Amino acid sequence: RVEHEDHVGNKGVIGPGGVQWMTAGRGIVHSEFPKSKGDEMLHGFQLWINLPAKDKMIRPKYQDYQADRIPTFQSPDSKYSVRVLSGEHRGTRGPIEMINPGLLLDVRLEEGAEFEQAFPAEWNSFAYVYEKEGEATLGGKPPAERHSHVFDNKGSTLTATASGTLKFLLFAGRPINEPIVQYGPFVMNTEEEIQQAFMDFRSGRLMNPDVEIVT
Repeated sequence: RVEHEDHVGNKGVIGPGGVQWMTAGRGIVHSEFPKSKGDEMLHGFQLWINLPAKDKMIRPKYQDYQADRIPTFQSPDSKYSVRVLSGEHRGTRGPIEMINPGLLLDVRLEEGAEFEQAFPAEWNSFAYVYEKEGEATLGGKPPAERHSHVFDNKGSTLTATASGTLKFLLFAGRPINEPIVQYGPFVMNTEEEIQQAFMDFRSGRLMNPDVEIVT
């Protein structure tokens, strides 16, 4: 389990299969603390998604989703399943609404599975394979376990097959096509904006309580 707390007043604990979704916006001070019992091993993923310049100063938000709130698509032949976190797969839509249109799927293939996902051809996409046993293909190539695989955006359909087990997270989204400047926890468009972000943090402006709290 993982516990979240932030300066806005949000608190939450997610269990196995749960998701924390936080939009930092103009700034949020937060902590994520493992709540495992005894010798339990905690495995998780952290993904940072950039915001367009016009949305970087929106109010911060936080929401957690327990596993039972994330819809799952099961293929008719029961050879693969997809937990749909954001976007859509074969009519099953995820609960997370991204500010910039995107797709986030947890895909699990078993022996003999054939998976296919369509999205706009201009979107960027990549996958992270977190478990693999036996032969498999992902985007037409053999994937490596515990590696990210970046796909070109020359087509609008991604395919995957497995002769054993293949589990991966699939991410896709519309390119923002803006400059990125990152330093520490701040991601902006220019060096000047990064300096301003540090000034806001040091002066306490970032801790302004006039923010939206999502419960």
